[in-house]
Amino acid sequence: MNNFYIKNRLTIQLFSVILIIFLFINFSSNIADGIKSSNLISNEVNESFQILNINIPQGASASQIASILDSSGVINSQLAFELYLRNENLTDKLRAGSYELPNNLSYEELTALLLKGPPLKTYNITIPEGLWIKETLETISAQTGFEVVQLENSLLSGRVLSNYLPNGDYKILQNWEGLLFPNTYEIDVEANGEDILQKLVDELEIRYSNLIESSSLPSWINTPNEFFTIASLIEAESKLDEDRPLVSSVIKNRLEDNMILQIDATVLYSLQKRKSSVLLIDLQTDSPYNTYKYSGLPPTPISGFGERSMIAILQTPENDFIYYLLTELNGKMSFTSDYEEFINLKNKAKEEGVIP
Repeated sequence: MNNFYIKNRLTIQLFSVILIIFLFINFSSNIADGIKSSNLISNEVNESFQILNINIPQGASASQIASILDSSGVINSQLAFELYLRNENLTDKLRAGSYELPNNLSYEELTALLLKGPPLKTYNITIPEGLWIKETLETISAQTGFEVVQLENSLLSGRVLSNYLPNGDYKILQNWEGLLFPNTYEIDVEANGEDILQKLVDELEIRYSNLIESSSLPSWINTPNEFFTIASLIEAESKLDEDRPLVSSVIKNRLEDNMILQIDATVLYSLQKRKSSVLLIDLQTDSPYNTYKYSGLPPTPISGFGERSMIAILQTPENDFIYYLLTELNGKMSFTSDYEEFINLKNKAKEEGVIP
């Protein structure tokens, strides 16, 4: 026997290696099959259906994730799920976050959720400065899925509250002009149109209160509505932050001198048309918002405005400027108290193509 082994030792060893490889492959295949069918076993073990709150921390390894799911009752075997992840090459692809997971999912269904990541509970919307109320509602609609008419109805329903509505009348859409603060907001996915609109209204009131608490309402302004209206005029007329306080000074000086404001943006608001220039015929528009035709401030703001325009009012310098116009392509404006100088600046700006 020993002589037979010695003579055939190499053949026996080779056969043994082949047998071991075969057994290993067969064993691995059985494990893989067992992992893929483990959801059947899991369903039998999980006799009661539950939705479980699970948090997967950032940087968690496959082993840690499997442990969390096992200890929480989402799966019934940490080892089996970890082996499934390795077998499917998914160990480094699962996403962190807070999940609500049923305890009866197959591994395939479970990993599909973990690959996608937790569902969003909030989303962001951005409202640009300078929009009219109808444009603001259109912008909110485009970002939330609510119809414009739904948002308008919500605003006029009496369920959105503001401390600064003219005469407290919420049923007139124009009364809401300027009261929806332009900003970027985080919105809960469950929020309805009224919730969203109230958030914008509240933000304006918070910003205004904070500014007035530290600086108080300027003496040349009588009411918050006047403050908001002037801020909207500054927003519409100024392109550069450095010019905003100077635009405010021109408005202040004209009001104090009982001059008509003659602000083009109010004419465009009267027409409800966005145009690059105002024509002579436009100036004849019969509207209380037309500051070429009627003295004083418009009855409400003419657009949404940002905090920079509100701050500009509080930083209004003392000067005698009563004219301003755009004089540089980068948006820079020039200011003067002399009409002849104003005409010269205007002609120069036209020659240089700054204004039409």
